[in-house]
Amino acid sequence: MARIAVIGGGASGLVAAIEAARKGAEVVVCEAADRVGKKILATGNGRCNISNADIMSDDYNRPEFVQAAMNVLPPEEVQRFFSDAGLLAFEEDEGRIYPYSNKAATVVDTLRLCLAEAGVEVRCGAGVRSVAPVQRQGVEKWTVRFEDGSDEEFDAAIVSVGGAPSKGLVPDDVKYVPTHPVLAGLKTDTANIKGLSGIRVRARLYIDADPTDLRDAWMDVVDPDFESDYAGPEASGEVLFRDYGISGIAAFDMSRYVRPGQMVFIDLLPDLDPQQKVDFIWNQTIAHPNRTACQIMSGMLPSRVARAVATAAGLDPDEPIIAEQEAVVLAMVSESFGLTVKGISDPKQAQVMRGGYAVKGFDPSTMQCKKHPGLFITGEALDIDGRCGGYNLHWAWTSGMIAGRAAALSVRA
Repeated sequence: MARIAVIGGGASGLVAAIEAARKGAEVVVCEAADRVGKKILATGNGRCNISNADIMSDDYNRPEFVQAAMNVLPPEEVQRFFSDAGLLAFEEDEGRIYPYSNKAATVVDTLRLCLAEAGVEVRCGAGVRSVAPVQRQGVEKWTVRFEDGSDEEFDAAIVSVGGAPSKGLVPDDVKYVPTHPVLAGLKTDTANIKGLSGIRVRARLYIDADPTDLRDAWMDVVDPDFESDYAGPEASGEVLFRDYGISGIAAFDMSRYVRPGQMVFIDLLPDLDPQQKVDFIWNQTIAHPNRTACQIMSGMLPSRVARAVATAAGLDPDEPIIAEQEAVVLAMVSESFGLTVKGISDPKQAQVMRGGYAVKGFDPSTMQCKKHPGLFITGEALDIDGRCGGYNLHWAWTSGMIAGRAAALSVRA
């Protein structure tokens, strides 16, 4: 019977082990921690956002590789894996899929049960130092060296160690992309957001390095036939103002694109086009001429945010609006409330590490290394990351299931 080592007992490693064992392989999961699935328990604020009902390859930084993998294992098959395993799930806002229990422990318990039923051996406290090829009668085998100095030989190895894998873990000729944290809050300048900490808004975030693009977005106020060509990265959802900058799902998603020194713009009224914003502000000004700029904007935004917008627009928030041009400026600032990014708020709190082993060296239909047959890498250890909302866990399940099946079949062949 073929023996397969799975290095890492996280999301992708556990499903890889289950699928390989179901295909007839003898599987050993080597986990450095005292139990498997510990990171799963922390996902989704302890609820475990398993997947998303609207998974698309464009939601990832390497869409072509992800799409090729999803051609092999469609999203609905991943969801069926959990359904067949006995896990009841439900869909929440924005397509997020959670266990019906709302407890991540339910997901881990289900996976552990599947491991046991498939006959997988789980070794906790078994940290791995390196995975190295060795030739045996013209066939490449894999020697796993543990942290305690012991060695063990396997027919194949599936590396599922999560983000920021050690460079020395696999052979040196496997290309490695330097890692950095993403899916975290953004540290920004705070001049325009003092006093807003703790306020939540639903907004659209976007980046625009060219100021003319911002002017273009407002040309339709003057010329309805004008079409802006802005097509930069953007993210929509909750934004939470913090003492250091901004947090929330939209900020997390934007952290995948923005770099220190760039400006991130907040559209505080994302459901209205520019002309609708201007019309509402000006119509309210006409209807309530004695109301201040802050009071007019407070009908659209939380009062403290309304004051910040009026101040950023260069108006006195405690004085009435006296000209339509002031309404235009207020509307424009409500759509392009800009903050200069200084970096990630707290790298230790980031949900994902971008980088890892370069996908060009792997076959997306198997997750096998092109240079080293028998070596498979999955999940966050590859240079793949997705947006918030279950996309990264979905990639872990997808890549792990593909690798487990392929490893068992390649060894058996």
